This record gives sequence, structure tokens and C-alpha cells, in this order.
Amino acid sequence: MRAIGLVKPCEVTRGIVYVDSMLGWLSRWLRMIGVMTIYRDDFSDDELAGLGGLVITRDRGLFNRRRGDTLLLLTDNHVHWLVASLMVLNVKPIIGDNSLCPVCGGRLIKVDSRNAAGEVPVNVIKRNPTLLKCESCGKYYWVGSHHRGIGRTLNMVNELISKCSIKHNGSECLVSCLTL
Repeated sequence: MRAIGLVKPCEVTRGIVYVDSMLGWLSRWLRMIGVMTIYRDDFSDDELAGLGGLVITRDRGLFNRRRGDTLLLLTDNHVHWLVASLMVLNVKPIIGDNSLCPVCGGRLIKVDSRNAAGEVPVNVIKRNPTLLKCESCGKYYWVGSHHRGIGRTLNMVNELISKCSIKHNGSECLVSCLTL
């Protein structure tokens, strides 16, 4: 078994997730899966230490300082970050109606693609009768060739989750997986 995360307490409260400043990739994926995620590249350790909600970090010092729900990621592998986070949150790796804007975390709404004329490439409008638009930042999203890569990553995450477990380790719990 290989450890990929350490969480305290073992049962985290669902709610807002705060992602430490070095984990922007993870914040975008959590948002796409529908997890309300706050990310800033200028979070200070003092600020994160005092927040309510789950804080995800790679900083052992911050993990030790915090009293609240905290996930310490023990790997450099981005996909393993997502596996550990989703296991701790008990969330399935699915992109669907609950997806949030990966850039800002805003709610996505379906819009007629013709309303995006001049803001997205013409071929996108021709191929997609509807698009998703973020209500907060106005960014548009559509199904394109990049979705194959997203699908491969989600399949990999699903497979890894089936090989991982969360086990009590004193007041903390260890997220570990069969040899990866």
C-alpha cells in the first residue's frame, strides 16, 4: 500500500473546500466535478489555519497547525491528489449537471450557442446547439476534443479509487492505495 493522503479528523464535514495556493490544478478538477472550491494563489498559512471547512494542502506545517478538517496530500502526482480528495469528500468523479466553472467556481447554465457568436469560434457554434456559460465570469464551455482527455483522467481516477482505502491511524486517517 502507498500513502497518498492524511486526513484529520477521519470524518470531514461536507461544505466549502479551501485549496492551498500550490494546488490550482486540483481546484479546477474539483469544481468540474461539482465541489464548491475556494482557491487563491495568495492564501497565507495563517489565513488557511483559521478557516472553517476542509483545507487541502501539501504543507505539513499547516496540517499540524490546523484544528479543523484538513487533508494533507503526500504525493506529487496530480491524479492521486484528486483520488484522495474525492475519497475524503465521498464524491464520485463525474462531470455533469452539478459541474461548476473550473476558473471561478460559478454556476454553469445552458445557453443557445448562437448567443455566443463573436465570443467562441464559429465551428463551435456549428457543432454545438447549446453551450455552458458561467454566470459569474461569463466564460463559455462546450464538448470538444479535450473531453477525451478529461474522460481518460476520470476513468483513471475511478479505477484508482477502487484500489484505495481510508484507514484509521490514531486521530487521523490514512488514504492509501495498492501499489500504483
